[in-house]
Amino acid sequence: MGIGSNPYEIRIPRPYWGGQGADMSSRLATWNWRWDLPSGKDSLVLDFTGVDFMEPWALTMFTCYGLTAAMRHGVPFLVRLDEGQPSNKYLRQMGLREVITTGKSTAEWDDSDQNTGLHVLRTHGDVTRFVKSVTVLGKVETMRATLDALQYGMAELGRNVIQHASTELGGIALAQYYPVQRRVQVAICDAGIGVRKSLSRTYPEATTSDLHALKMALLPHVSGAVPEGTYAGNENAGLGLFFCKEICWRTGGAFWILSNAALVGVRDNDESGSSRIYRPYNSSPWPGTVVVMDIPETGVTEAGFDAILQICRELAAKARETREQHYLDFLDEGCDFTGCEVVPIAPIVEDVEMAKKLRLETLIPSLGQRMLVLDFAGIRFATQSFVHVLLSEVFKDRKSVSSLSFVNCSKATEEAIRTVAAYSLSFRPLL
Repeated sequence: MGIGSNPYEIRIPRPYWGGQGADMSSRLATWNWRWDLPSGKDSLVLDFTGVDFMEPWALTMFTCYGLTAAMRHGVPFLVRLDEGQPSNKYLRQMGLREVITTGKSTAEWDDSDQNTGLHVLRTHGDVTRFVKSVTVLGKVETMRATLDALQYGMAELGRNVIQHASTELGGIALAQYYPVQRRVQVAICDAGIGVRKSLSRTYPEATTSDLHALKMALLPHVSGAVPEGTYAGNENAGLGLFFCKEICWRTGGAFWILSNAALVGVRDNDESGSSRIYRPYNSSPWPGTVVVMDIPETGVTEAGFDAILQICRELAAKARETREQHYLDFLDEGCDFTGCEVVPIAPIVEDVEMAKKLRLETLIPSLGQRMLVLDFAGIRFATQSFVHVLLSEVFKDRKSVSSLSFVNCSKATEEAIRTVAAYSLSFRPLL
């Protein structure tokens, strides 16, 4: 496609776009996604000549951005690459130019043991092709179960794009094997309506913020595609992101999800929440959703994958039985909850009058408005009567599930909170 006489040129300034997803927030913090074409510009140029390295999560985002911008404005579009630079050669080989120009997947890498090339996901057939392309990555016998796990995640994430993104473009996907680091990264990206808008159709409380919505999206049985009250007839509803998150950290990998103005990451052990990362991302929000799975080459054994799926199913079944009691978010001090308001409880512990004041003046008004982290550091145990005064009325509001997290709770304090939650939730309809 030829370029116009007055192009709008966007140069990608950062040379390094890596970090296994961990640096998504920092890499994108100063980047401005320019979705509006300035007046008088008749074409668009995306210049990658200053880029030295780009992981799949970044490449899928820039490909999705270029294709979406070109379709949105209906103007000629050019990808500028330095063919003499190895990283730019890699971008071309992955199908960057071809996908943006044609809007179709590249076929060159379907049988490669290094990567899948860029895939466009618009139909369930596209998802099937993408999933199949990962079967030969690495060509290492010990990777078979790891690839099974990745294929499981890729199928779930790909279907999420088809069912929830609500975009004509569909999604962009890429899987890459790194033989030196002995890991595989899968990235799936769309520029659709995002998690918050998708969930808001069935969970009004998810509309508060993108951070609230992502926190809810990772819970089992939370889905924007299933109306309330139908869970009993659809046991697998809302398990895709939950299963993918569990598979990643249980295999020693990492899971990241970015949507609009928020990023949530899970690294290492997620049972205690100590490795969970909550990040606001307000500089230049991404309109859709990006999901990254990063798994070690030998992270899963043959028996291990079946065991992981069994654990996931048991957790999902438990969640169906206990519903919101299971959704209570208990974190450790090591958790990064940047962007949340931390409320220390120690200064008022066992003072029921102050607990009531905090509940009325801070907790209840905040529900659905911002995320709060109640910090129980320094408290060996909180009595059930104190917790009841502090939280019983709060738990009766369904927005408490997405608005509250708890940190530094002793086992006794956690049990007191769960007991009060069970009591309070019995007085209102469940999700």
